[in-house]
Amino acid sequence: MNMGNDFKSQEGRLNYLNEKLDNLISVVNTNYGQTLLDELITRLQRTITDFNEEVEGVMNELKESSERRSQLLQDLKSDSTEDSVNTSEDESDSSGSDTEMSEWEKRLEGK
Repeated sequence: MNMGNDFKSQEGRLNYLNEKLDNLISVVNTNYGQTLLDELITRLQRTITDFNEEVEGVMNELKESSERRSQLLQDLKSDSTEDSVNTSEDESDSSGSDTEMSEWEKRLEGK
């Protein structure tokens, strides 16, 4: 194994993987022949395709979940704002009814 690999750069990681894959493929080809080597490559391609599809699916689910969470938060904020406006209106209405009650009570006292 080459200890001088630079795993911090993408090129270094790709070089390492290519070197390892080349070594493994040559061993498989030497020990088992071209037919099994072709099967190995087909399975590797299928595995990589499946992995990419799964990751894409998970990322889409994460994005949708994040969008739903964002929408829910916005809905809660707007509901909170509407509630505070409604509460203010209710308070002004109730203060008006207090005034009406006071006038009604005054009339009763005046009679």
